[in-house]
Amino acid sequence: MNLLYSVYLTVNPAPIEGDLKPGLEEGDITPGLLGFLATLFLALCVVFLIRDMVKRIRRVRYRSQAAEAQLAAAGDGTTGVPAADAADEDAEDAAAASFETGEAREAAGKRPGTDG
Repeated sequence: MNLLYSVYLTVNPAPIEGDLKPGLEEGDITPGLLGFLATLFLALCVVFLIRDMVKRIRRVRYRSQAAEAQLAAAGDGTTGVPAADAADEDAEDAAAASFETGEAREAAGKRPGTDG
């Protein structure tokens, strides 16, 4: 405990406002408006990138669950994934859209985001 107290005492206190070295102005040592705007821009970019990534991951998950539901409904017993072409991609998009509305989810008997 004494160590923490002694570390606190050895830290230099913050300089008093207006106590700058000669030749420096406060605008020279603070990021100012440009620094704030750059940080805000980066933070907004990160937020939008994370939202887009979550949306894409969710879409991939729904497509795989919809494909499993279609295979189970077809009952053909094959476990292979059919070859992807333009018609299959359109069918997957339609299946993902119907899965989001809940039609294929009921057919699959699963909740989204769960393994069981």
